Parts: sequence; structure tokens; C-alpha cells
Amino acid sequence: MAAIAAASVKLERDFNKGAFPQGFHDTLAKEVNAELSAYAIDLTPVTNGEYEEFLKATGYKPRQNMNFLKHWVDGKPPAGKEDHPVVYVDLNDARAYARWAGKRLPTDSEWQYAAVGPKNLEYPWGHKMESGRCNEREDGTTSVRAFPKGRSPFGCYDMSGNTWEWTESEQTDDGRSRYCLIRGGSFFNTVGSDWYVDGGPQPGNCVTKMLLVWPGLDRCSTIGFRCVVDLD
Repeated sequence: MAAIAAASVKLERDFNKGAFPQGFHDTLAKEVNAELSAYAIDLTPVTNGEYEEFLKATGYKPRQNMNFLKHWVDGKPPAGKEDHPVVYVDLNDARAYARWAGKRLPTDSEWQYAAVGPKNLEYPWGHKMESGRCNEREDGTTSVRAFPKGRSPFGCYDMSGNTWEWTESEQTDDGRSRYCLIRGGSFFNTVGSDWYVDGGPQPGNCVTKMLLVWPGLDRCSTIGFRCVVDLD
């Protein structure tokens, strides 16, 4: 894990407006002042192999198992992908692992600061997108340590590309619908319609709202997670 000292930070965030018909993919810029206590964050997303250890130790079964670990074969991670990020887990599946590990999910601000560092970089490695720094292909996940040149200022891997990541940010604006903020982008980039969310690797300040509809729909092939622990 990477230890991060307490800090008062100003974080720039770009939200997708979702305005129709014009500006459907325009962004809404926002600055957030955050007071962060000392914490440590996982260097990598949680892997298939690590999630398998959790299942063996706890016998965890979600209340609704539709699409839970859909990519696994006969209850095991796909051969050769034990060190790939676990996907097809919803927010509660991620929380359950974190509790077992004695950790928790990062807040949205903790995740962003770990990705961009004190200099508020646009990407974990610098201020522009560069090929070979992250998983930007469209045919699947890669090992969580496959791109050492793409590490963040705190040494974290895969904070752009490979998979989006859940954060501890569940909330509602109207008292009926719920959403969670996901970060980092993924390997997959859909094209062909303005209705698709922006895909591929994303800058550290990119924020996407993931509507929480139903576990079977919330679980997908492009969202994983990592954990943090408090140091204070």
C-alpha cells in the first residue's frame, strides 16, 4: 500500500453534463476543497486471485447473485487472469471484500488525490495522454502491474484505464434514485452513439456518475475497485 499524509487539497473535477440535444458530452468543471486525513491506498486494484481468497475464507454470497463474477469459470478466475482486476462486482460486493480485509473503499477525494498527486496532474504520469502508460485497448483487462510507467505520484498502478473503480460515494439527489461516483476509465471505449458514456482511459479529474439500479445491472466487465485504510 502507499501511505499518503494528511493534506488540505483543492481538486479539479470534470462532470459530464448530459445535456440534450446540444452538449451531450460537454463537461461541467468544479473545484472541491477537501481535508484528507492520513490514509494508505492499495497500489493496485483488487485482483481475481485476491477476491477468490476472500470467497474461500468467508463463503460470501450476495443476496442477489445475478452477474456476480460472471467472467469466472466453474467458480474460479479465468486461467491466466488471476492478477487481473476483479470485475462483475457491485458496490456491496466491493464493500464486503474491504471489510474482510480490514479496509474500506476510498472516498472520491482520496481516490483522486492518490491518482493526481500534490501537483494535480491531468493523468497519473503527467499532463497528457501517452501510449504505453495504461491499458487502452478494447479487448479486455490486463495484469494490474502491466504498466509500471503509468504509476501515479504515489506509486499506484491502473488509475487510468484497465477498469473504472468504485468509490465510497453512494448518494442521492432526489431521495429516489441512487448513484455512485466511479473513476479512472477502462480498457473499453464504445462508439457509434451519443448516448454512450465516454469510455477508454480517463484523466484523474474525470468523474462519472454510475446509476445504481439493480445488482445484476450494476455488475459489469469494466468496473473494479481498490481499498484504503486509515492511518490516523
